[in-house]
Parts: sequence; C-alpha cells; structure tokens
Amino acid sequence: MSRQRAALRHSLKALTGAAVLGALLALPASAGAAAKEPAKPAAAKAARPAKSSAPATPACYNRAEHAAEQLMRMHTEMMVVGLTCRTVTPDKKPFDLYQDFSVKNRALLSSSEASLINFYKRSGSGGNATRQFDMFRTELANEISRRAATIGIPQYCANFVDRSVAAKELTADDLRTLTSDEKNAGLMHLASRPLCDVKVVSNPDPVFAVAQATPAPAAKATTAKAKPAKAAAPAKPKQKVAAAPTKQSVAVR
Repeated sequence: MSRQRAALRHSLKALTGAAVLGALLALPASAGAAAKEPAKPAAAKAARPAKSSAPATPACYNRAEHAAEQLMRMHTEMMVVGLTCRTVTPDKKPFDLYQDFSVKNRALLSSSEASLINFYKRSGSGGNATRQFDMFRTELANEISRRAATIGIPQYCANFVDRSVAAKELTADDLRTLTSDEKNAGLMHLASRPLCDVKVVSNPDPVFAVAQATPAPAAKATTAKAKPAKAAAPAKPKQKVAAAPTKQSVAVR
C-alpha cells in the first residue's frame, strides 16, 4: 500500500513538471524575459512645448502684392456697387460696368490674384492659399457693404456709380499708375499691410505754449498737517485828504 502511494506521488510530480515546462515553452520569448525581470516603473517624460506648425504671416507687402490688393479693392468695390445700385440707378447699369471692366482687364486682374495667392503661399500660414485669398476678398466685399449701409444706399449710389463709370474708361497703364504710383496718382492707398520697403516714422506733436490751455500743476500731497491760515489783518480806514485849495487870482493894480 505504501509502495503504491509513493508511486502515485512520483507520477503526479512528473505530470506537474511536464505541464509547467509545456506552458513555458508555449510562451513567446518576450514574455519569458518579462517574467524573469521585474516590471520597471515607466519614467515620466517631460512634456515638450508643442511647436507651432504655421509660421507668422509676413507683416508687409512687396510692391507687386501691394498694387495687386489695390486693384482687388477697386474691382470688389465695383462688384458691390453693381449689385447694390442696379435698382437704385438702373439707367447707368452699374452691374454692366463691373462686368465690362472685368472683361477688359482680365489679364491684369488674373495677375493680381496670382500675386496675392503667392503672398499667402510665401507667408507659410498653412491651409490652402487660394482659399485664403477667397476669404480675404469676401471680407473685403463685406467691409464695402457695411460702408454703403453706413452712408445710406441712395447717397452711396449717387457717388460711387460715377466712380465705376470712370473706372471702366481707364486703360491698363492708368490702372498701374493708380494702384502702384502714389506720387503720380495723387492718392493715399489703403491696404491691409504696409509696404516692406517703406518705413514710416511718427514724430511727436509739437508743443504749443498756450497760457489758457496749460493746466496749473497739481499740488503735491504731503503728510504734514496743514497750517491754519492766518487771520487777515483788519483793513485800516483810509484817511481823508483835504482837497488842495484852488489858485486865487490876484488882480494887479
């Protein structure tokens, strides 16, 4: 009986050892290595600041880009005038003026669009450069429309339709002068960005010495107690002065 129990224990140990060995052989090599080495705590990595993917947009235009925006402003203004005033001044046909201007200056307009699209590409601000140009022109049209609403549609059309009439008659050379030659055009051009090669220096306003406009200097606050004002001395009565006697005339005998 004891021999049978001993043989049974021996067989159980053999079976248990074989099962463990088979399970270890079934595991992948990485799991075995992990079982040998204790798990190490994950080192906390310092968070690095995220780099900005898009560089800053340039703050200025070159000459071609500046002139291109001027033409886009004129063309967009003619479009807004054409849409806004076609029922106010139908006899002048403002929308036809816009269309005629577009056809007549198609090459110059296309070149201006390309210059501004290249500006957005050069800026590296990310996104589609053509889409950015379209957004810029949409906002420009909204700006002009708000101005028209502020002025009042009848008054706006009375002034700006004639500008469209004059713009239609301009040649390509006239447009180049108007958009890029401030001296000969005699205009101050508005733009969303200044020219890169022009530095504007702001001088301080001159100081004019005007006595009435100069405020009196403020009294400094002191911690010392204010001295009581002395009582004014009573005014002395004025002495009456006897009038000088008039000259007497002496008759000469």
